[in-house]
Amino acid sequence: MRLKKMTVSLLAAAMAVTTLAGCGAMPSTGNANGNGASENTGVASKEEEKTDGQITLQVVDWSDGSAAQREEFHKKFEETHPNIKIEYTMLTVDQFKNTIVTMIKSGEGPDLFPIPVGLTLDTAVEEGWFQPINDYVTDDFREKFDPAAFAEGVTDIGDEWYTVTEQMPIIQCLFFYNKSILEQAGVNEIPKTYSEFREACKKVTEMGNGNIYGLIDGGKQMNRMDVMARSLAAAAGGKVAATQKVLTDNGVAPYDSKEMNEALGLIKGLVDDGSIHPDTINVSAPEARELFAQGQAAFLCQGMWCVSQWDANYPDLKYGVMAGPVPDGVTNTYVQAGELSPWMGIYKQSKHPKEAAEYLMALYDEQYGYQQSNVESGSFVSCIPEINEKYMTNEHMKEYYTIAEETSRVVPTLVKRDEKANDFYAEVKDVQPSLGAIVQGIISQSLTDYSSALKILADDTTTEWKRASEAVGMDYSSLEFPNWDVTKDYTDADYAALK
Repeated sequence: MRLKKMTVSLLAAAMAVTTLAGCGAMPSTGNANGNGASENTGVASKEEEKTDGQITLQVVDWSDGSAAQREEFHKKFEETHPNIKIEYTMLTVDQFKNTIVTMIKSGEGPDLFPIPVGLTLDTAVEEGWFQPINDYVTDDFREKFDPAAFAEGVTDIGDEWYTVTEQMPIIQCLFFYNKSILEQAGVNEIPKTYSEFREACKKVTEMGNGNIYGLIDGGKQMNRMDVMARSLAAAAGGKVAATQKVLTDNGVAPYDSKEMNEALGLIKGLVDDGSIHPDTINVSAPEARELFAQGQAAFLCQGMWCVSQWDANYPDLKYGVMAGPVPDGVTNTYVQAGELSPWMGIYKQSKHPKEAAEYLMALYDEQYGYQQSNVESGSFVSCIPEINEKYMTNEHMKEYYTIAEETSRVVPTLVKRDEKANDFYAEVKDVQPSLGAIVQGIISQSLTDYSSALKILADDTTTEWKRASEAVGMDYSSLEFPNWDVTKDYTDADYAALK
């Protein structure tokens, strides 16, 4: 199988564990990557260390896509490590970022935690968040990973190893379809083009008579709307990365392109047809996932994380996976393959780095079952090749993985081209209204002239990128990759050719 690039000791009684769906973020970090969590943002404080030698490891994380697997892992880990108690807290992406920053600023960071979305490893290390794990893990630990599970500035800085990645990256925005609904609506062929997709959604909506619609998604989450628009534009042949926001096309931000206008035109057409579920703008990605499973829509644009949730909670759901539709007459186009993301590291001020490293290693040890249970359930693709070969038995996951491999390509990234990339990312500011906000405006029908909005976004973003480049002393032309062929993986040789 070709892989690209890319507690639980219970918390104190008052501590309710919150959850997050693995979507949107990642990937996710993707991990890319839904916010279906309660509003509890507290983190249990560390207990006083026991005088009998028992210690407490505090772990803070997010992701409900593997919540059950993590709970079982913690039970097994504590059984084999009776001297270690795990305090585990799960938060939403937004809760996590705010909480972890506060904890670290106070000098009370948890022993183990992932890097928040939007923060680079270089910055985290410079600010004293993590310590190298080289001296605490066994010599053979790293050897079990796929070599693509490591990257400078993601897991490593020079010879120092700081973070592990939880899973191999994979495309975050394929389309799921409900087989039963399409059959009822008389849709006999899986739609491949914009016109076919729009027609299929119309047939479903007419058949549903106010109870079933063509498409639903987590319109409440700006990040999911952003990824969907980018993925559609990329599949149409546009020079836009699905998750990377900083790449130029002929020197400008790639928002005002023919392909992006066509992608948003498709969404606008679905709105005009009444084919988008009316709750779309008000629901999160996990909520949309549930409504899809309940038979309220025929199509949903999300990631692999849906598979484990549906197979566990809706075993009778008949669904399939398809690539995103493309404009009529367009062929041989691809979207961005998943980007490798940093995940868990050891807090620099942890009093128990050795035990924290034992926890990290156990996450990838077949004895504890965490990696293989996630692969078996369809939660993610493991960064341990042997585990994928032995445990990838879920048919929906195989289908998703196969389509993702066939329809994605590695895109260029600034981090691999310019040494000032991290400084640039720390400096650059998001421009509003963002692409995700524009899509939300289309769905809510508060925005009709999306073409003008895209032009303004492209102009303002280009100006901001030029400003940030100048501020950190980076050549703005580093954002342009003139030798990028969107139908091919961007390779090390392509980077070298630019020098």
